[in-house]
Amino acid sequence: MKKLSSNIVLGILVVVLSIVTATANYSVYRIGGVGNEHTANARQKLADANTTSIQALQFVIYDYQLYDGWYINYGTNIEASDYYRSQFSDALISSVERDSFWDKVYYDQLYAPSDKLYAEAEAEFSAADLAYAKEAVLQLAMLLAVVGLAFAAYASMLKEENRLRPFFTILAIAMLAINISQFLKAFSL
Repeated sequence: MKKLSSNIVLGILVVVLSIVTATANYSVYRIGGVGNEHTANARQKLADANTTSIQALQFVIYDYQLYDGWYINYGTNIEASDYYRSQFSDALISSVERDSFWDKVYYDQLYAPSDKLYAEAEAEFSAADLAYAKEAVLQLAMLLAVVGLAFAAYASMLKEENRLRPFFTILAIAMLAINISQFLKAFSL
């Protein structure tokens, strides 16, 4: 037990746990930045998706107005009817040609850009969630490294004859082992 709690072992533990603490701290900072970047991208894509969705709704309303103008003038005022027909959106023209007015294909065609942006925003939010999960695991690793460092430092201050010195050395080694498992877990997510 004395060799386990020797000054050399404790010195190595202090150095290793200091390095692990610094590495965990930097990793938390780095991963947190990645999560923030994904969140910012997701919010931007979500805002763009909302804007695009509102634009699509405006096109739908405009198509309804054009269709009403065309329908009202069809057969009675050819010039007005043709004018309204010439202003139809491509989606409405396709819908009329299918003889299936305002069908699912029409709405899918108009809302496709916003749906794509919504899906991209969801993917960015998922990436942010993953980064934040890694960050949480790394924060725990940093805490464990600091606690292990404190145990090793305390053990090194005790006299070699003190019975608590091996106990705190073992605790420091245990914190290092758990810390390594946390690092592996964080980078396996």
